[in-house]
Amino acid sequence: MKKYIQNCIKSTVIFLKKYYLLAVLFLVVACGVNYSVPDINNFADLKEFAESKELQIENQWANPMRANTVTFINNPNFNSGNVNLIGNPNYIKFKGDSVDIFLPYFGVRQMGGGFNDRGGIKFEGIPEDFKMTENEAKDYVRYEFMGRDDSEIYQFYITLYANGNASTSVNSSQRDNISYTGKFSRLETEE
Repeated sequence: MKKYIQNCIKSTVIFLKKYYLLAVLFLVVACGVNYSVPDINNFADLKEFAESKELQIENQWANPMRANTVTFINNPNFNSGNVNLIGNPNYIKFKGDSVDIFLPYFGVRQMGGGFNDRGGIKFEGIPEDFKMTENEAKDYVRYEFMGRDDSEIYQFYITLYANGNASTSVNSSQRDNISYTGKFSRLETEE
């Protein structure tokens, strides 16, 4: 019986050695995410793309601001503030003058939000005080605007970089600040 178990272990180890690389390669390919990043080769392309206001952003990480402060005090070498959003629904969609935003929220709410079932940040409509700024030296374009949802006021700062990355910061009248990082792409047309 002991010899049988040893043979089983040896054959299992040989099998794992043979197919380990294949399994890792499969996982890398299967977990890949496909983004249709627009053809942006220089700052002029980025500026033209941003001016079209026909884009969408899917965030991969959320970074609640208060979580970093508390974590830093407890252990300066550990950062638990980043929350992985891959697989969680979230989007920012620009279609002309209107914006549709749904972002999950992780943080502290300072005031009650009324009687609703939303824990995330939701805004749909025409933004107020919309401003687009450009920084050619650092290859980015930034949108700044305000949005109101029921009794809450949001200030959005969205930065698009020439490499396809996007960062979003949200200041709220009722919640702690939060930031997000992700990728932007052309707005998908619904058929």
